[in-house]
Amino acid sequence: PREAPGARDARRRAPLEHQGGEVEARGDDDVAEILARALEASEGERDTLTHGFHSYPARMHPAIAATLLDDLAGEGERVLDPFCGSGTVLVETRVRGLAGRGVDLNPLALRIAEVKTDVRGAADRARFLALVRAIGARSEERVRGRVDARAPVTPREASWWAPHVLKELAGLREEIREVAPTASQEARERPDVRDRRALEVVLSSLLVKVSKQRADTAERTSEKRIRKGLTTELFVRKGEELVERWASLAEACGPTSPPTRLTLGDASRLPDVLSARYDLVVSSPPYGGTYDYVDHHARRYPWLDLDLSGLRRGELGARRDLRDEADERRWDAQVVAFLRSLRGVIHGSTRVVLLVGDAQLGRRRVDAAEQLAELAPHADLVAVAAASQRRPDWMGYGDRREHLVALAPSD
Repeated sequence: PREAPGARDARRRAPLEHQGGEVEARGDDDVAEILARALEASEGERDTLTHGFHSYPARMHPAIAATLLDDLAGEGERVLDPFCGSGTVLVETRVRGLAGRGVDLNPLALRIAEVKTDVRGAADRARFLALVRAIGARSEERVRGRVDARAPVTPREASWWAPHVLKELAGLREEIREVAPTASQEARERPDVRDRRALEVVLSSLLVKVSKQRADTAERTSEKRIRKGLTTELFVRKGEELVERWASLAEACGPTSPPTRLTLGDASRLPDVLSARYDLVVSSPPYGGTYDYVDHHARRYPWLDLDLSGLRRGELGARRDLRDEADERRWDAQVVAFLRSLRGVIHGSTRVVLLVGDAQLGRRRVDAAEQLAELAPHADLVAVAAASQRRPDWMGYGDRREHLVALAPSD
C-alpha cells in the first residue's frame, strides 16, 4: 500500500503490549483509520457469544471482525469470508443481520461454523440440553458396566488416548449416532439430524483435551491424568456451555437475521462454487509457511467421518510446501491465484479486507502487506490502505508483523 503523508501510529496502550503495541497505519486516511482501530480492538474480550466454544488455532480475533463490519458493511449487504475457518466473521454477520457466506476447504471448519452460527430458539435449546444430559447418563452407565465400544481410529491413532478414555469416547460416539440414523445433506434440517451434528461437534471440542497431545498446534505428548467418567462429565459440560452460548447468540441476533450459508470449496476457485457477487469481503487467509493447518485437527477428523483429501491437496500456504527461500515464487503464485479467484466474485465497489501475517519461508520472512500490494494488480485489484502491528516471534528470525490490508477493484 502507498504511504500516506505522515503515516500515523496508533496510540500505544499497555494492554496491547503483548501483541506488539503501536499500530502503523498507511494509505487512504479514512480506510487506514478503520484498519488501525480494528487492530486496536483486539485487546478486548474475545470469548463472547459462540466464539470460544471450540478450539481453532489462528482464529481472527472477534473484535477485529466486529469493528470491520460495523465500519464497512452497509444494511442488506452480502459479506463473504472465503477462508471462514470456524466462523468468527460469520457469527458477527449474524449479529448484525447481514447475509454471511463462508467458504473453506476444511470440512471440520464448516462443521464448527455451522454450530456456532446456529441461532436456536428456547425450545430447540431445551431439547438439545435434555439430549446432552441423557447421552451423558447413558455413557456413565456404559463406564460402570464396562461396555465395549469401537473407536473409528487406527491403532497408531488410538495411542493418543489412554485405553479407558478411548473406550469412553467411542461409547459417547455410539450414543450420538443413535440420535439420528443418517446425517445426510438431504436430511440436515431435520431436528434430530441437526442435533446429532451439533453433538458431534461437542465431542470434537474435547478430543484433544482428553488426549495425550499437548495442544492443537503441538503434536507432542503431555502427561494427563484422565479418570474414568471425566470424559463424559466434560462432554455434558461442553454441551451445557454450548446451550448457554446459543442463548447469548439468539439474544444478540435480531428476528430477521438471515441464516449463514456455508460451502466446502477452494478459495482459489471461488467462481466454481459461488454464483453471487459480494459487497464486502472480510477474511484471514493462511499465513505462508507458518503452519500445516490440516494437522491442527488430526485427532478429530476420523471421529466425524470427514474426508481430508481435498484439503491436503489444495491447502494454501502450507508449511510442508514452503520450506525455504526458493519457494517464494510458489507462495506468490498461490496468492495471485486466490486474488484472481476473489476478483471473480466481487463487483466494482466491493471492499476487501484481509488479515494476513508475514510468511516464513525457511529463514526468509516475507512482509505480507507488501506482498499483497505488489501482487494485487495481477488480479485487477489495488491496495488502498494497511495497518500493521508487531507480533511475538517464536522462531528467532526477527521482526514479525500482522497486517490488515484493504484492497479494491482497480477498474
